[in-house]
Amino acid sequence: MRVRYSETADFSQQGFTADVSATGMFIQTSAIPKVGTRLHIEVTFDGEHKLFYEGVVARQKIVAAELRHVLKGGFGVRFLAGVDLLNEMVPHLRTSGTTVVLRYETKAVFSEAWKGELQRGGAFVWSEKAHTVNSTVALEIDVPFASQQLMFDARVMHVVAEKGRHGLTLMFLDVPSVLSSLKAIADGISAEDQP
Repeated sequence: MRVRYSETADFSQQGFTADVSATGMFIQTSAIPKVGTRLHIEVTFDGEHKLFYEGVVARQKIVAAELRHVLKGGFGVRFLAGVDLLNEMVPHLRTSGTTVVLRYETKAVFSEAWKGELQRGGAFVWSEKAHTVNSTVALEIDVPFASQQLMFDARVMHVVAEKGRHGLTLMFLDVPSVLSSLKAIADGISAEDQP
């Protein structure tokens, strides 16, 4: 389906849908906004009917110019839900606004994390900032070997303090959406390892 989107309501950028789910979609396009960008989105289907959404860019897929005739680039967007809008209207419910970053430099490191914790719906990460149990953080997962950045909300389940840093056990809030995105990367690694 055809998609128009922008940070304001002028819908100046265009793309096409792929991998649409109840919580978000992947938009194939060459104009890729930064992770965390809030967008207004217009989806046209049946040639005339239109749906309007607000969403946040959760991941990017950047394809080198010489490969664009065989691979499609774009970005994944997470639709804003009622809880997101409620957090804006009622400030004391707002999440901490803190972003915690996990970076997987190599395929081997990502594969180990996928098998060990990610596919179970959570992750362990070190943070310099203290967090409380049951608080919500934005978890940014950087996967440079796959040219992707993903961002998900996660709840702090356990905290361990150690020498000026804090170990956080995180549980993804939208497990199906997170696992779908991460499994695509893990499956890509497995496919490359096949003879």
